[in-house]
Amino acid sequence: MRMIVTKHISRQLTLSLAACFTLFFLLLNPAYSEELVISKSVIDKDTIWQGKVLIKGDVEIAHGATLTIMPGTVVRFQKIEEFGSEKLSLDKLNHFPRAELIIRGRLYAQGTPKNKITFTSAEEKPHPGDWGSINLLGSVDNIIEFCVIQYAHTGAHAHSSQVVIAYSEFHHNGVAIGQKNVKSVSHKSVMPMLYNTITENGGGILYGGGSTTTISHNEINNNKFFGIYAKKGGLANVRYNNITNNGKGVIFYKVKDIILLYNNISDNQDYNVSLLAGQTDDISVSKNWWGTTDEKEIKNLVRDKTRDDSLGTVDFSDFLTNRVSEAGISW
Repeated sequence: MRMIVTKHISRQLTLSLAACFTLFFLLLNPAYSEELVISKSVIDKDTIWQGKVLIKGDVEIAHGATLTIMPGTVVRFQKIEEFGSEKLSLDKLNHFPRAELIIRGRLYAQGTPKNKITFTSAEEKPHPGDWGSINLLGSVDNIIEFCVIQYAHTGAHAHSSQVVIAYSEFHHNGVAIGQKNVKSVSHKSVMPMLYNTITENGGGILYGGGSTTTISHNEINNNKFFGIYAKKGGLANVRYNNITNNGKGVIFYKVKDIILLYNNISDNQDYNVSLLAGQTDDISVSKNWWGTTDEKEIKNLVRDKTRDDSLGTVDFSDFLTNRVSEAGISW
């Protein structure tokens, strides 16, 4: 009997200690027990976000500071007036109309497969464009991994910045991912995009302006207007993606060169490949799977010189005769 009572007391003591430890932990880490609310501000020192965070205006991570976001964190953005008083900048060329997370220092947003980080709208009935963007401005050494990004104007945008975006989900944004260079910044934009799901956005990936990117092993589908939009130069290596069921598959505007190999590009509503007015250079898109081996059917879903004399020619010769099994997310 004494042994049973002793074990019971020991068990109760253990539970009490655990409860005290949990309470102590929550008191020291209020972000786990209540929402951290951040109004328009500039953060100039290393900062950690965890738990729940509500953004009520532009928040900038200044040069020299690092923002680390812990796995499982939910960052919500309140819908603010477009270019209103809660904006830090009214520069419409490099900023977005509503609340942004502006990164001039560094961002480490690394979730885990079972504990992803979420960036989303704080609205009860959210819509694309409720908040601006994870806007990287002249920033290097950034990581966005195992994140869910939704209801933004542009989910993540690199302005002359360097960031790896991997294993993340982008949906219900105006555009999922954007990238371009800014003349006032000396270094160039570099943005590898690997193993992401990019679906049900207005547009998928938009890059250009002399930027450099690798787009590989992504699922890019069911985006209203386009899967990938390449514009005004830049160097892209686009391999092993599934680009399907978008408004247009891949769009080109004033592009001289691209490496586009071993992708499955099929079943896009308007065209699998479309050259816009101003795309006078020829484009080679050989060694991709187009959903068919019928050359006439492939050509019917290509917009180039055969439809408009002012455009370049799309060379899809040496096309693949089978679906690329390694394409898309294979992890």
